Amino acid sequence: MNFLKISQHILNCAIGLSIVVVAHVSHANSTAQIAPRVVDKTCQVNEKIERNAIPKTPHNMSLPAFGQGVIGWATGPEGAKARFENIQKQDLKAIQEKGTTLAMVKEWQAFYENEVQRNPCNPTAPYRAELMKKIAWLWG
Repeated sequence: MNFLKISQHILNCAIGLSIVVVAHVSHANSTAQIAPRVVDKTCQVNEKIERNAIPKTPHNMSLPAFGQGVIGWATGPEGAKARFENIQKQDLKAIQEKGTTLAMVKEWQAFYENEVQRNPCNPTAPYRAELMKKIAWLWG
């Protein structure tokens, strides 16, 4: 019975190797693309890297209200990638009117960049990091 469980675990790991996506972005211009690459799904959180404190949000709003309602990254890596690809300078007005500051954007960028290093198993973190980086770049 134990052999069967171990065999199933090995099979599940092998099947899942191509699921997790990490981003690599060049910000040479505002039309940079996030290129997916395959990461070993057996990855683990790097215990040597401390998780950054969760940054502030405008008016202490909830994280979903901020991420989805203000920044517009929706849920999952697909939502953050879509927002990254489509955000434009004119979108910043709505983000700013809801109380977001450039300092907040940079704190969230740093948070997600740290998360990419700390937890390579998080498929959403690279997209959110690059989205916040692009917002800061558009902010000027």
